[in-house]
Amino acid sequence: MHRKFLVVCFSIAALALPALAQTSNLNGTWKLNVSKSSFGSFPPPAGETNTITVTGSDFKEQVTSSSAQGSQTYARGCALDGKEVVLAADDPRAHIGAVTLSKIQCSLQGNSVVVLETANLRGTELTDKLTFSPSDDGKTMTMDSHIASATINGDRKMVYDKQEGSSATAAPAASSAASSGPHPDLSGTWELSLSKSNFFQIPPPASQTDTIVEHDPAIDITADQKGGMMGDTNTKESFTTDGKESTWPGMGGATVSGTAHWDGSALVVDSKTSFQGADVKIKDTFTLSADGKTLTDVTHIESGMGDFDMNTVYDKQ
Repeated sequence: MHRKFLVVCFSIAALALPALAQTSNLNGTWKLNVSKSSFGSFPPPAGETNTITVTGSDFKEQVTSSSAQGSQTYARGCALDGKEVVLAADDPRAHIGAVTLSKIQCSLQGNSVVVLETANLRGTELTDKLTFSPSDDGKTMTMDSHIASATINGDRKMVYDKQEGSSATAAPAASSAASSGPHPDLSGTWELSLSKSNFFQIPPPASQTDTIVEHDPAIDITADQKGGMMGDTNTKESFTTDGKESTWPGMGGATVSGTAHWDGSALVVDSKTSFQGADVKIKDTFTLSADGKTLTDVTHIESGMGDFDMNTVYDKQ
């Protein structure tokens, strides 16, 4: 829906935020490999499964761990902006297993996510610095932990193997090139909701209004964008939902080619282009809310410089 804007943003992200793009290798479900890990003086768990989602500047982790004392499940969540956040006792992010955190700080260091947690343990401040690092092939993740307090100073190295087929941000695969049966009419005027959207740390436009005209199987999308990195723009793309390839203008005179189909009630547009010699693949999945008032576009971008995701939300006018 905003493909010209997206390609511009991708070039900025690839040049200015390469490490952030590569943190997508952390996305997925990971199983602790106890034999490859070292726990120092700390007791090891019997097993642990860790699911990580990095979307834009947001880091989320869901952990299920088992030991001789039983099993526990907890979650971490923070923004990767390097800012220290003081946590109230009733904040869900404050509870990591049996430990209650008072502060958390998350940032990026190269391709790694670094989480610094602070807790009060029996009147003494304790910190745990966690560094999540993916391997180059994306099959292994290492979490280095340094725990320090007035009475404790120790390290752990926990190695996880990625579970086959897992991806925390992967979009559902299409069941066929063109799903049969009724689908929603996306026609109308749609205004971009900046507050509801996630732009992957990329400067968004000041505003954007899209007009969709649908004459099954043809769909025309006109985007009127104000402000942003490229100033005011007005673009149009046209395609059909019968799986036939269409083309439309892209960045710097490049051509964008793509196909579209209905996957149940979702419109899926797969497109590809090139920018400064790099091939770019884009998958947009459009879904309409039950009341027909909100349109969401989940976008997955792939290139040789890294993969990332965006989530844009539009309100019907």
